[in-house]
Amino acid sequence: MAAFSFICHYMFTFYSKNRDTYVKDMVGESSNDRNDRAIRVAARWYQSHLGESVKVLLITNDRDNKRKAIEEGLNAETVESYVRSLAQPGLLDLVVVPTSGDVSMEDVDDHRPSKKKVIYNEHKPMSEITSGLRCGIYHQGKLRVNRYNPFEAYVGSESIGDEIVIRGRSNMNRAFDGDIVAVELLPQDQWHESKSFIADDDEEEEEDVHLVPNSADDAPRNTNSTQSTVGSSAPSISSRPVGRVMGIIKRNWNSYCGSLQPMPMPAGSGGVAHALFVSKDRRVPKIRIQTRQLENLVNKRIVVAVDSWDVLSRYPSGHYVRTIGDIGDKETETEVVLIENDINTRPFSTQVLACLPPLPWTLSPEDLANPNRQDLRQVRVFSVDPPGCRDIDDALHCTLLPNGNFEVGVRVA
Repeated sequence: MAAFSFICHYMFTFYSKNRDTYVKDMVGESSNDRNDRAIRVAARWYQSHLGESVKVLLITNDRDNKRKAIEEGLNAETVESYVRSLAQPGLLDLVVVPTSGDVSMEDVDDHRPSKKKVIYNEHKPMSEITSGLRCGIYHQGKLRVNRYNPFEAYVGSESIGDEIVIRGRSNMNRAFDGDIVAVELLPQDQWHESKSFIADDDEEEEEDVHLVPNSADDAPRNTNSTQSTVGSSAPSISSRPVGRVMGIIKRNWNSYCGSLQPMPMPAGSGGVAHALFVSKDRRVPKIRIQTRQLENLVNKRIVVAVDSWDVLSRYPSGHYVRTIGDIGDKETETEVVLIENDINTRPFSTQVLACLPPLPWTLSPEDLANPNRQDLRQVRVFSVDPPGCRDIDDALHCTLLPNGNFEVGVRVA
């Protein structure tokens, strides 16, 4: 609703120059505050012109914007309170979890005990990161998490011409695999070789959760943290630089496939349960979600999206997106593989289909008789060109032969 008013406000101002909805910049006012004020002005204008027969509702997760709207006599709600008013509990699971800078916790269905301990360092602002990169204090690169040890990652840095090793969740500082990060090198006497390094002490201590191991999935994994070295001798100094993440330059959050480690239903929760989502991809940390349909999600493959990761939380927060199917089901697990590898299985668009010859269409006798062409219509061939490619000329096929071997065909135009 708020976005609708915002768009219409600017369209109306642009075309009619109506002074009733014109919002002048105020001295010392940020662009965000000015936009919020413009939305409130537009909402008030619509309400006055539509009359009492229509209720104009301003929906915002901005705490100050909501307060000011109510003080100005407008109807205002948060996204969650509006969705709750629709009396469709299943929709609440799809609501993005607000960050601490948005709505107050009183507006959120969060029944966890308050957490005061700061677990991670705050990310540096972009202005400081930019300055640090210029001065050589920070080094930029893409973070790649070790597929076999999710508590170890690497950042390829052109500025030092080597990979920087990041060990432990605390040094990863809430970065996900694929994030573009700014890294600070640790002192060289901390560049220890630690072949059996798993995580820092207490890094994976469960946060207000008592997990119930009643899922049929094999995804829940032991994340008890240990740090040890081979033998009794002190670890040697590594020639590879070791660092820590100081800030995120570009996020690589995606939707992830996996299953839930359920929690006991909290008393007086109104049906809201907190659960930890475990991705099929070991590089992804557990994700905390709220759900009102826990009994329907246990033993299911589901898709979860990440919303935020607060410095006070050991786990990122996210929300349920959809259910894929039963764990172990062939069709379900096939779809998981396709999603995890970012393989698009949606139907071709009308623009793509318009490039094909009109139906009905058949090969001409000249094409079939051409000795330079081979008829492969009986073989399932698929292209491997990247998304957005305009010259689709690379393809593969894989066929099971009668003797049990596989024939792999590589087709390059």
